[in-house]
Amino acid sequence: MDEVIEADLRRARGAVEELATRRTELRRRCEGAVIEWRWAREGSGLQCPVPLYRQRYGQPSPRLLDEEPAVPEDEEQHGFDAAGDIVVTREYVGPGSFREELRVRCGDIVTGYRWAEGGEPLEINVARFAGGKIRSYVTVWAEGLDDALQGWSAESYEYDGDLVSEIQELSDTTFRDERFETATRIRASYDPRGKLLDLREHGDSGEKVLFRARGTGPSMTTLQRRVEDRLVETLPELVRARAGAEPIYCLGLHYQLEWPLPPRVALGLERDRQAWVSDIDDAETLRRMVWNPAEFSTYRNGTVSWELADIDPELARAIRAIPESADAAAEHAEVTLNRAARRLQRLDWHSIASVTDDFVVFAVDLELIHLEENFRYSVPAVLRRRLYSRGLI
Repeated sequence: MDEVIEADLRRARGAVEELATRRTELRRRCEGAVIEWRWAREGSGLQCPVPLYRQRYGQPSPRLLDEEPAVPEDEEQHGFDAAGDIVVTREYVGPGSFREELRVRCGDIVTGYRWAEGGEPLEINVARFAGGKIRSYVTVWAEGLDDALQGWSAESYEYDGDLVSEIQELSDTTFRDERFETATRIRASYDPRGKLLDLREHGDSGEKVLFRARGTGPSMTTLQRRVEDRLVETLPELVRARAGAEPIYCLGLHYQLEWPLPPRVALGLERDRQAWVSDIDDAETLRRMVWNPAEFSTYRNGTVSWELADIDPELARAIRAIPESADAAAEHAEVTLNRAARRLQRLDWHSIASVTDDFVVFAVDLELIHLEENFRYSVPAVLRRRLYSRGLI
């Protein structure tokens, strides 16, 4: 870490202490500099000066609104100063409730002070400029707010002429008592006219494609099919080797809606299902127990804790080749899991493991939002009718 980044981290950590006491003063100062207020759609990121932000995180282009909403609910309000810089941002989370960021320039350094909707300190960010270009961006998150990121991150930027060629990232953060340390480089490539072609992240886990311009490289269909094929090849062998002798009634591909790949593997034991059937009278409660991997005894106790990306390097490479920022990438990934589940369902599982006669393979998101439609995708109708007759779906 270079001396400039270290200095800005010290600056940011010191400024965190000011969040609780300087809000009124800073708001008065920043609001006094505003010459125009504009409104934008939720998640615009207009105030964030980080280069290639939208391509890295799959954000759409910001959309300014023609007029102020009658009752702000999830819109953003931005105050611009005479130089055209945003000095106030309010991200509404409901009528009269918003997260606020106040941005103060001092020479080539812009410091952002940010608070949660309840007034709690959230973060300090420090953007350093030179020659009209941003050179580094440091963020320190305040401690003490539940379910909020804590720690720090630092980025520095290298240029080829006017184009950002490389981003170096360092971070040490904690979320819900889980610590994450990263050290990565993101490299950008352009065509001769300066159009961004792709962004590739290089770190301890190898190369990850963050962005690829439309019409370049393999199609999304090709990339997703590679993942699907690897799941169909890998999972039967894993179950054969590790499931044990107890009968299982399901294999679940458990995923997050935000980014479904790779899924977590979930095996439902028949003895657990029989216990739930005996003890639970309410049909909806029973259904959510039987098909919710978080309730499986193997899942909770870690008996089945397969990190698929570690077990199958080819699967890991296939996943990392998919730009998460591509249009509808998460939706495509969810379809991939459903397609894999349907192909897996067709296998002769009695030759692979100890399974029940109504054994099913299905994809399921963490909140079971898409459970029914996923079930219809992979589980044959005759098997669904059998489970329905037993009150299990």
